[in-house]
Amino acid sequence: MEYYGYVLVKFILGFAIVITHLNFSGKTQLSQMTPVDFIGNFVLGGIIGGVIYSDAIPLYQYIIVLLIGVCLISLLNAISKHVYFFRSVTIGDPIPIIKKGRFLMENILAKKNKIDILNVSSQLHAQGINSFQEINYAQIEPSGQLTVVCEGAQMPSIILMKDGRLRSYELNQIEKDEAWMQQELERCGIKAEDVFIAEFWDGKLMFILRDGEIVR
Repeated sequence: MEYYGYVLVKFILGFAIVITHLNFSGKTQLSQMTPVDFIGNFVLGGIIGGVIYSDAIPLYQYIIVLLIGVCLISLLNAISKHVYFFRSVTIGDPIPIIKKGRFLMENILAKKNKIDILNVSSQLHAQGINSFQEINYAQIEPSGQLTVVCEGAQMPSIILMKDGRLRSYELNQIEKDEAWMQQELERCGIKAEDVFIAEFWDGKLMFILRDGEIVR
C-alpha cells in the first residue's frame, strides 16, 4: 500500500508541475502550442512515465529533472519568440502556394515543403470553397492550416516588424525592402526600437508603438 501511495504522490507532483507550466506559458489549448511545446511535453511525459514506477530515483531528483525540463521548454520558446532564424527553424514560415491566381510551383514542388495538393483541395472544400478557380491568394500556415483569399476579397494583413525587428520574409512578400521600411519610419518620425508591430494591409502601413500609440 505504501508503494501505491508513493506512486500517487509522484503522479500528482508531476501533473501539478506540468499544469502550472502550461498555465504560466498561456498555452493550455493544443492550437496554441508550437512544435517546441509538443516535443517538450512528450519529454515531460516520458520523465513522468519513466520515473513514476521506479523506486531507484529519489523524489527530489524527480522534481529537479521535471523543473529542468520545464525551464528548457520555456527558454526555447523565449528564443523562438525573439530570434527569427530559430523561430523559422522550429516553427516555420507561411508557405504561399497561390498568388494573384497563379500557382507558385517552386513552393508547391519543393521537397522540403512536402505539400500534398490533394490535401490542400480537401481543406478548401471543408472551408466551403469549391474550386481553385475562386482563389486569388492562398498560403499554408506553420500550423498546417490553410489561409485563403478568394477573388474580390481583401488580402490578410502582414506583420512587417515585431519588437523593433524587421521580418525580411514578410517584406519580400509585399515586394518591399529594408530601405523602404526605413523611409516609412523616417516619414512617421519614429525609431525602430519604439515599434511593437508594423502591420501592412490594403496597401497601407500602420505602426503600433510600445506605449500603445498607433501611427499611420
